[in-house]
Amino acid sequence: MEDERLRRAGIVDYWRAVELFSPQKIPAVSARDRVYSVTADGPLPWETGHPLRSVPLEPGYAWQHVVYGGAYTLRAVRDTLLRVFGESEEDHDGRMDGESALFALTVTDEGRLLLDSPVLSACAWATGRALSPGPASPGWLDGFEEEAGAWAARAMGLGELPTFNRTVGTGTGERREGDVGSESDGESPEDDPEDWDDDADAGAEDDEREDQRPRVGERLLSAKELLEFARELSQGWGVAETLCPDGVRIRSVAVRQDLAQEADQQDFLNSFIAADLYSVAQALREEDPGAGLSAYLTPGAEVNTAWRIDLRQRPEVALATVTPAAVPVGRWPAEPGHPLALSQQFAVTTIRTHLNNTGGLFAVNGPPGTGKTTMLRDCFASVIVERAVRLSALRMPSQAFAEQAPYTWKSGDYTRTVTPLRPEFTGFEMVVASANNGAVENISTEIPARLALGEPWRDDADYFAEQATRLLNGVPAWGVVAARLGNKRNRMEFVNRLWHGKYRMSDQDAPPPPPPPRGRRRRNRNGWVDSERGLAQLLREYGKTPHSGAWREARQRFRTALATVERLGVERESAAAALRNLPAAEAELRTAEEAADRAADRVSACRAAVSGAEQDLTDAETPLAEAEARRAAHFERQPGLVVSLFTLGRAARDWHGIDQDLATREEEQRAVRNSARARLDEARQAVAHAVAERNACEQARDEAAARRMRLRDSVARAHSRWDGHVPREHWLSDDTTRELSAPWADEEITRAHSELFLAALDLHHAFLRCTARTMYGNLMAAMDAVTGAAPRTVSEERLRAAWQSLFLVVPVVSTTFASLDRVFGRLGREALGWLFIDEAGQAAPQLAVGGMWRAKRTVVVGDPLQLEPVVVLPWTAQRALRDDFGVSEEWAPSRTSVQQLADRTNRYGTLLPAELPDGAQEVWVGAPLRVHRRCDDPMFGVSNAIAYDNFMVYGTPDRGPYRYGPRSCWVHVPSAEADGHWIPEEGRALSRVLQKLRDEGGVDLAREVYVISPFRAVVAGARKTCRDLLPDNRVGTIHTTQGKEADVVILVLGTDPRRPGARAWAASRPNLLNVAVSRAKRRLFVIGNRDAWRDQRFFTTLAEALPAHAWQPDRRQE
Repeated sequence: MEDERLRRAGIVDYWRAVELFSPQKIPAVSARDRVYSVTADGPLPWETGHPLRSVPLEPGYAWQHVVYGGAYTLRAVRDTLLRVFGESEEDHDGRMDGESALFALTVTDEGRLLLDSPVLSACAWATGRALSPGPASPGWLDGFEEEAGAWAARAMGLGELPTFNRTVGTGTGERREGDVGSESDGESPEDDPEDWDDDADAGAEDDEREDQRPRVGERLLSAKELLEFARELSQGWGVAETLCPDGVRIRSVAVRQDLAQEADQQDFLNSFIAADLYSVAQALREEDPGAGLSAYLTPGAEVNTAWRIDLRQRPEVALATVTPAAVPVGRWPAEPGHPLALSQQFAVTTIRTHLNNTGGLFAVNGPPGTGKTTMLRDCFASVIVERAVRLSALRMPSQAFAEQAPYTWKSGDYTRTVTPLRPEFTGFEMVVASANNGAVENISTEIPARLALGEPWRDDADYFAEQATRLLNGVPAWGVVAARLGNKRNRMEFVNRLWHGKYRMSDQDAPPPPPPPRGRRRRNRNGWVDSERGLAQLLREYGKTPHSGAWREARQRFRTALATVERLGVERESAAAALRNLPAAEAELRTAEEAADRAADRVSACRAAVSGAEQDLTDAETPLAEAEARRAAHFERQPGLVVSLFTLGRAARDWHGIDQDLATREEEQRAVRNSARARLDEARQAVAHAVAERNACEQARDEAAARRMRLRDSVARAHSRWDGHVPREHWLSDDTTRELSAPWADEEITRAHSELFLAALDLHHAFLRCTARTMYGNLMAAMDAVTGAAPRTVSEERLRAAWQSLFLVVPVVSTTFASLDRVFGRLGREALGWLFIDEAGQAAPQLAVGGMWRAKRTVVVGDPLQLEPVVVLPWTAQRALRDDFGVSEEWAPSRTSVQQLADRTNRYGTLLPAELPDGAQEVWVGAPLRVHRRCDDPMFGVSNAIAYDNFMVYGTPDRGPYRYGPRSCWVHVPSAEADGHWIPEEGRALSRVLQKLRDEGGVDLAREVYVISPFRAVVAGARKTCRDLLPDNRVGTIHTTQGKEADVVILVLGTDPRRPGARAWAASRPNLLNVAVSRAKRRLFVIGNRDAWRDQRFFTTLAEALPAHAWQPDRRQE
């Protein structure tokens, strides 16, 4: 046991070491982007004479300045590590471009240091340690936190730190009790339930109070001391000559005045997760992880591959899984006529059945356009309804709370009170996490919006709709079913908008909410406006108004909806059972018919035997009669007394001899006759038995025929009622029909499932209404937990109880992996019910550890055949660190991903051909989603061929002709002129294509077009070329567009014709091209040298699919 714990901890220790060498990049000096280089004698951006002072600011905004000291290039880090660990692979896509810095800190518009902001570079420190004492020294990567803390204290001294009791921040992103930078904006939840009976506005002015703890230094910073601190730090860490740190630069940003004293940079130099990995590794040494993380950290050699079920080879398993009795009773209220496809429903159902009770890990493979978000929405609905089922068993909602003394703690001048929920109402907390910021936002901003609902419910669904709309900055929303947390700014927005009911005058998305009943709003100094319709206000109102009937009514509505679903489910399960049992009934009937035929044959045979026995008896009767007659005749000739006397008895003796012979013959014939009679009796008995057996077989045959008929009739009625949703025999061999199907999900039952989900939310709403006083206190404490304002002395058990109450109201929250520790860092092992990881193929394996440690159930969704994790650390350094920590190569971040580690543990999945970083030629992917509904051909065909062994099924709906008539094509641009990877002639072709799309097709370039490339240099050139045609955010590397889509995608290939290595790198695996082509819904235009690219792997398929268009430069326009 101890060895296993050390093994797991060693993996996490190794990943932490990798993270120490993974810095965040800092912006390059650019006057346009307001990033300024600092000189010893020049003015700083907050000083008179600096150009920034003449830049006007919008009302309500102020400047904030991020100081980066001791800038160094990432290539210098790479070169240093290669000298220490050995040479490695070439960097083709520019991921080692850019710079980081030795330290960073944030300064106010007046030039005063935000005291909680200094951050020290773990990468620079670790690079110095790689040089001395070096990797051969035990514990050479231990001690960063202590050193960083000491240097952070010195950095705070630059601002002339006031003398008062506090604990110095470490710069690692960890907050300690008494930190100057407590995560609060001075607007912590201020209302006390005790004030309800006095004045609804009690405490309303308290959010205007100043935080009494100093947040800024007293002295203005100078250029000289910043430069000197950078010099001292570079020397102290031994990197002055290796990394050659260069001066100081400052990025000036206009921020809202209420955020001007917030250093919301989240440890903006270092790995976001290194500290959390350290904490988890320490915990793993003391206790076992939950089932999910345990499976995740299982060595590949110990994964049970024998129990795997390949769903492509055994499609009957998927069909048998999605029976009406097995699928969750809750469904997202999408269009009733658009149910989940088979593979989606299989995933949702299997996740529920495999994880609900025991917890664990489940992986879903989501190729592009196969409906990952759609599948996840139904997972969320299932969990919410399951909790509602338990709540509906309560006669009184107050029974949901544990019978124990409430938890309490002090938060400033207020006492927080948390009445914990009973255990059976916890474990439903759902967190969505991803390395991809866009994926997180997709979940938390799409599903609360009204457009996420089907037409029958879009206008009327209301689960705190007003508050949800405020959370979405005015985008029409229907419910607070999901919310974006993550970084501190997001969390404060969440608290202000949902709890306090505030909005900003600067909100542009929609008009502000209507005035409160008393017709007044209050604007505070930070730019927030009180609508007085936050959740806190609602709870105060609920707490003062009797709602005795609300729970009873909502409970009855839910139970009625549940009964409807169960009734409809029973009907369909009966038909499903008939369909399942019909093959056995058919076989049973065949067996019964064969038995009846054999029994009839036996009757015929027995009757023939009777006939034979009767003839034998007849044949035996005649000789016996003759023998009897002869003896009788002989008896008549018996000699009398006289004759016997005259013959001296000889006549009598002779007669008796003859009589004896006749008697013997008679007995012999009688025996023959008796034997024949016995055989006849036996034959007749055999006939009776055979007839009885035949009758029984015929009855069994008739019963089997009737049973088959009943099953056939039931199945026929099912086909008639739910045509297209009842599996047919040919589905097993017809991939397309089967995968496009939605077994047992006809419109009537999908509507009922959706109605049940909405009734479940109504029940949650009623619960909140009827327990308003208790939940008010719980949620006030939860807001402390969200913002980070809860004192560090508050126990994990108390914080967990507060979070559980929040999840009872807001079922799903999202965060990036980078912020997960900031949000849930104080929660422990399996404190959360569910973790859903999106875009997991793009996530390095270490990113998921903190979330999995805290979750009982983990669902991993992604695709190892799309973008792979970007790992900055050279392979040789990863390998050397791996050796140092004694872990095998399978855990190296460059060789795997969150998705791959999760996939390999899945029982259900399929094998796909692949060339993976670890050298494998095939990959096991978990529970694949197979129906693609995004791209037209040829994009779908190319993606399916190069990455998925053609296992995706085309399900894109007919959208009619596209407004731009010309079809997708390859614009062949042969040019020898090159600026690195950028080909200027390709830029001119790009400009022409964009102009034609706009002028001839009426395409809205800013909304309907993406321009992408594998190479950063090409992106930079394309942005310059298209500056007047496209906004910068529509031009990017392929890596920036995973999870996105556009009607038109233009892929600009670039690369110097004389440098084939870059093309070979881009074509080394299908992932990049797969992502590129699958972003395009209607048109794909490839711009590049077709002759140079067409022979590259996978690009051959692309070239065959796209007609070539020879580029004809128009020199007159140059």
